[in-house]
Amino acid sequence: MKIAILLGGPLRNETEKKLQQFEIELPPGCRVEDLVVQLGLPLDRVKMIMVNGRGATLDTEISEGDRVALFPPELAFNTFVSLGFRKESVEKREKQSA
Repeated sequence: MKIAILLGGPLRNETEKKLQQFEIELPPGCRVEDLVVQLGLPLDRVKMIMVNGRGATLDTEISEGDRVALFPPELAFNTFVSLGFRKESVEKREKQSA
């Protein structure tokens, strides 16, 4: 199966490809942890994971066509805060408080 990868910050320099975005072929049934290992990244270098724009964990199963974003510890907090300001997040919070 083919998936799209986005590596945040310095993670792109820690893989063989040295790219921020690329596609990769994986066997069906792979989890995010399998992807991280295949990319040659230590598991502790991945602090925040998103699959198709939603928070995920190392145990999240990946499907054909998924978009997986991996962020290192030094960017995870800033990324988390930025996502909280996305239009959809703000609208959802406004509806919940109304």
